[in-house]
Amino acid sequence: MIKQAFKTAALIGVGLTLAGGAQAQGFAGGTLAIETSAFFEEGDVGYTTYSGGLQFDLGLGFGTEINLASYGFSGFGADGSNVTLHALYDFGPLLAFGDANLGAFIGRDGYEDGDAEIFGVEASGEIYGLRAEGYLARHDGDLGRINLAGISAQYDITPQIFAMGDLGLADGEGDAELLRAALGGGYQIDGGPRLWGELGRIDAEEGAFTGDETYLAIGAEINFGPNSGTSFGSRSLFDIVPGL
Repeated sequence: MIKQAFKTAALIGVGLTLAGGAQAQGFAGGTLAIETSAFFEEGDVGYTTYSGGLQFDLGLGFGTEINLASYGFSGFGADGSNVTLHALYDFGPLLAFGDANLGAFIGRDGYEDGDAEIFGVEASGEIYGLRAEGYLARHDGDLGRINLAGISAQYDITPQIFAMGDLGLADGEGDAELLRAALGGGYQIDGGPRLWGELGRIDAEEGAFTGDETYLAIGAEINFGPNSGTSFGSRSLFDIVPGL
C-alpha cells in the first residue's frame, strides 16, 4: 500500500508539474483518472488504476502525447506500471467525422517478473455523438510476444449522460488467448469530473493468463486544457489482462 501511494503521488506530481508549464509548449489537453474494480468469482481479487496524460501540439496538425499509469492488483501479489509515448496527426473534421486522429505509439510495461516493450498504431474519431478509439499492438518482453487489439466507444445520450463499451483481445504464444468485454455508462458533472461504471467479462482459453472472470468497475476522470482531454489513452497489457 505504501509503495502504491508513492507511485500515485509521483504520477499526480508529474502531471501537475508538466501541466503548470505547458502553455508555452503548445499544450493541447490533459487528463487524470482513477479506476477500481472487483471480480465476482474471486471476491478478494481486484485492481485499482491511476493514470494521467498530457498532449501537445507541434503544428500543422501534428502532436505528441505522453501517458503514465500505475496498476495495483489486490490478490495477485504484484503491481504494474506503464508509460506510453504517442505521435499523432489530427485531421480535424473529415468527411462525416467531427474529428479524426491517427497515431503510432511506443511504451513500456513494468511488472514484478520483468518488463516489456509495447508498440503499435491507433486511431480515434467522432461521428454523430459517438466517439470511438481503436488500436493494434505488439507486446514483446519476458512473457513472450503477445498481439493486442482494443476498441472503445462512448455515445452521448444527453450532454451529461453517456453510454460506453470496450473490447480487448490478447493473443499470446500457443493457446494463450483472452477476450475482455464491458458495457457501462456514466455522468459528466458540469465543470467537474466524469463518473462512470461498467460490468465486464474476461474469457480466457484454459490455462491462459488469469482465467475467466466477471467484474464490476467504477471510475472518475478529470479532463482539462484547450481540447478538454487527450486524443488517446495508455497502451498496456494490464488494460486487457489484470494481473500477470
